Amino acid sequence: MKIRPFRAPMALLAAVLPVLSACSKQTAFGEANSLIILAPDSLSQQVEEETRQVLEPTIFTSRNEKQYEVSFVDPGHENVGQLKLFRNLIVFGTADDPLMLEVAAEAGQDLAALEPGRVFQASNVWALAQTVTAVLLRSGREAESWVAALPSVLNAVDTNYRELVLRRMFATAADTALRTDLGRRFGFSLLVPEVYDRIARDLGGGDSLVILRNDNPDPSELIRSVLIAWRPGVDSLTRELALEWRAEIDAVHYNVPQRIDDSNSSVVSFMWEGRPALEVTGVWQDESGGFPAAGPFIVWLVDCPARTYFVDAWLYSPNRAKYEYMLQLQEILGSFRCVE
Repeated sequence: MKIRPFRAPMALLAAVLPVLSACSKQTAFGEANSLIILAPDSLSQQVEEETRQVLEPTIFTSRNEKQYEVSFVDPGHENVGQLKLFRNLIVFGTADDPLMLEVAAEAGQDLAALEPGRVFQASNVWALAQTVTAVLLRSGREAESWVAALPSVLNAVDTNYRELVLRRMFATAADTALRTDLGRRFGFSLLVPEVYDRIARDLGGGDSLVILRNDNPDPSELIRSVLIAWRPGVDSLTRELALEWRAEIDAVHYNVPQRIDDSNSSVVSFMWEGRPALEVTGVWQDESGGFPAAGPFIVWLVDCPARTYFVDAWLYSPNRAKYEYMLQLQEILGSFRCVE
C-alpha cells in the first residue's frame, strides 16, 4: 500500500508553534495517543501494514476504537523540524543515522555497544514533555529488524501512556479519607481522586449502595461513574447474575435508565486478592429514547467473606477517544478491596 506523504495543517502549526529561542526548548504538542514515526519513506513503505497492525491495536468500547494513531514522516520532510516537536515520536534507524545519534546522546546510550533490535527511550530530545522511542535497526536488514522490534515498541509506548493516564487521573490527590470511610461504614474500600463525588443511598432493611461519580468538566461531555452494591454471598458468580443485577440497578439509580447491549460483551473469571471474581463488559444505551447516549461498562462481581459485591463502572464520552478513560475506570476497579 502506498503511503501518502504526511502533511500537518499549516494553520494548526502556525497556531501552536511559537518561535523557538536559541537557548530553550518549547513544550511538546499533540495528543498523547498520536505516534509520529520518523523514518525514510523508502523504508517505512515496506513495513507500513505490519506497523499499523501492531502499533494501532483496537479496544472495544461502544465500538472498535484504535488505541493509538500512527503517522509516518520522512526526515527529509519540509516541516520535519516542527513535526519533531510532537509529544510521542518513534525513530527507526541504523547506528549511523543522524536522528538515532541525537536520541542516543540524550538517552546516554552508545549505539556501537547495542545489539540491533534494541529499543530504548529518551525524554525531552527536541521538546519538553516529549518521549522519543528509538529502535536500532540492523544494517542491510532494516525492514526485517523493524518488524521484529514492533511488539517491544508497543510495550514501551503503552507503558508510558498508562503512566501518563495515572498522572492525569491523580492530578487531584487520591481520596484516601474516602477510602478509609468506605471501609469503616460499608466493608469495602476503593480509591478515586478527590474530584469524585460520593452518593450513599439507603435501600432500607439496613442495605445501601454507594455511587462515586466524576462529571467534570461537564456531564454533557464526560461522565465516569462507579456504583458499588452488595448482597449476602451467592452460590456462584455468573454473567447472568452480573447483567441481572445491573438491570435492576441502572433503572433506579442512574440519571438515565440504561438498556444493556451485551452482543460484544466479554466474561472473565479471575482471583482478586485471593477471592473469586468475575468481570463482564458490555455497552449501555439510553433506554428513554430521548437522546442517543451510549457508552461502555465494566462490571465486577467479587465474592468477599461476608458478602458478594457488585461494582459497576461506566463511561459517557461522546465524540472522544475512550481508551484513556477506560484505563482510569480499570484503575479504580483494581483498587477494590474487601475489608470486612
